Amino acid sequence: MSPRVIAQRYAQALFDLALKRNEVDTLAGEIQTLLAFYKESWLLRALLENPIYRSQQKLQWLRPVLADKVSVLLWTFIELLTRRGREYLLNETCEAFLALYDTHKKRLRVQVRSAQPLGDSVRARLAERLRSAFGVREVILTESIEPSLIGGLIVEMGTRAADLSVRGRLQEIRKKLLQGHTL
Repeated sequence: MSPRVIAQRYAQALFDLALKRNEVDTLAGEIQTLLAFYKESWLLRALLENPIYRSQQKLQWLRPVLADKVSVLLWTFIELLTRRGREYLLNETCEAFLALYDTHKKRLRVQVRSAQPLGDSVRARLAERLRSAFGVREVILTESIEPSLIGGLIVEMGTRAADLSVRGRLQEIRKKLLQGHTL
């Protein structure tokens, strides 16, 4: 079984348990904080992803750092992952949990890359179109500037992407010309 599928199953189990206990909102906040800490700390990643250390050693090192700062549910989950030798899946499991949480809250996270900063009206229209197209309550846009796009934008939602940039259109035209198609 692929690590992604395993992480998804662990995330689903944790999500179902949190939902049953009515702790899903609190747990989602904790997981966001944990995920940010995980991504920022090369030491934590090195500890969890290094197979040389046994699970008991990893838990000994993690306990003073995390046990008092997270809920009992999340700490028990981290212990479970570690004892089963799946601590290397912490990052993917947290991301899968947050994706489940977004679906539960009818939220859509979108990464937008544009040549220039989006204006307020463009941002609002894009959010509204995405909201109605995907039937969600809320669209969370994360923007980044990429001048090499020349103009337009690239919209990414999970594994889906729409390249609406000038650079993308020029590449399409070039590809068609090289294949001998007429424009």
